[in-house]
Amino acid sequence: MNPFLFCPYCATPLQTRLLFGKERPACTACGFVQFQDPKVAASTLVTEGDHVLLICRGVPPRKGFWAMPAGFVEVDELPEQTAVREAAEETGLQIVLDGLLAIRSMTNPDKPGILIYYRGHPIGGRLQADDDVSEARWFAASEIPWDELAFETTREMLQLWTATL
Repeated sequence: MNPFLFCPYCATPLQTRLLFGKERPACTACGFVQFQDPKVAASTLVTEGDHVLLICRGVPPRKGFWAMPAGFVEVDELPEQTAVREAAEETGLQIVLDGLLAIRSMTNPDKPGILIYYRGHPIGGRLQADDDVSEARWFAASEIPWDELAFETTREMLQLWTATL
């Protein structure tokens, strides 16, 4: 998939060329090479005491299944800022991050990329489902809907958390 048909610097039509070991769109006039960078997303395992915050996805993929607040990193923000922003947008809660939890590959063939998981806790706001979420809820470890989790990495992060209780 090529987001550019023309060079963003000189407007010359891009041509596919073998560069750096791969076929890549490139400009024959100024030398611009379009690298296909992976998507980067950030997510937070938000906890309060012995409860974890999960959201029910209101949009595909895996609509109706439970996950942690997450979203794609915008061009003008760091992954940590994305994690905090997405938690606020999806749950209404203001959070603070407590550190890095894990880094995993996103294996969705339509949007392969990197998912950065943080740990965090709420410092304000009011819990409410918003944005692309149909429900936001706190779960005790014994209440986690294991059969209704959206992604394998969600399961893995929750297993890491429950192992520390």
